[in-house]
Amino acid sequence: MRVFPAVEVVDGAGVRIRRYIGVLPREIDPFLLLDEIKSSDPEDYRGGFPPHPHRGFQTITYMIKGKFKHKDSSGGEGVLEEGWVQWMNAGRGVVHSEMPLTDRGLLWGFQLWINNPASYKMSDPFYHSFPAKRRTVSEGVVLYDLVGDVMRKKGFYPLTYLHIQMDAGRTFRIDLPEENATFLAVSEGTVVLNGEKIGGGHLAVPDSSGITIRSVSRSHILLGSAKPLGEPIVRWGPFVMTSEEEIRKAVEDFRTGKFT
Repeated sequence: MRVFPAVEVVDGAGVRIRRYIGVLPREIDPFLLLDEIKSSDPEDYRGGFPPHPHRGFQTITYMIKGKFKHKDSSGGEGVLEEGWVQWMNAGRGVVHSEMPLTDRGLLWGFQLWINNPASYKMSDPFYHSFPAKRRTVSEGVVLYDLVGDVMRKKGFYPLTYLHIQMDAGRTFRIDLPEENATFLAVSEGTVVLNGEKIGGGHLAVPDSSGITIRSVSRSHILLGSAKPLGEPIVRWGPFVMTSEEEIRKAVEDFRTGKFT
């Protein structure tokens, strides 16, 4: 099992972020980036993410505390409420903004970038919002399913994405397809994952499809799992394509106003 510390970065208009995936060479096909915003200081998040472009991938944004307003060039607009998830496909190109509607208190959420297959890189942009589905597995173990019904029906490939909340001294086990790539981001607490102790602020990439988690203290973990696409990944800032030529075309299309 590989274990990495998350990295503190600043993105958007001065937003302080804990980045688990996306610090090269830490891409985990098909997962491109995983960021966490978690702060009670408005100076850490007030600037939000003013209009910026994307092409070639999807984002899944999950709010635990606080609210964000989404607006994009394809006509999508809405408020991401506490306990809700937003699935956005950038597809052939979208310009969007994500601005906090919280000016005090705790703002806590995650954004995951997942790659589009080559055949869907230039698909139509869209976004859907839905509540995370809560399920009590056993006493002291609660799962939040972050893949809604609409994504299961219309997603480009099967995905498991869970928020696992565990009280101290609890155990949770999940078996995933052997061909999948899987990550676990430990946001809070300390856990023993497949026999290895991992503290908060760390990303684990297990080498087994069977995952056993024992919580040493009250813990919050995000688990993502999907089959790797096995396609070339060429990334330049907010664009993720399969070749340098496609990246140059994305930059040119954005500069000439051809995004939706």
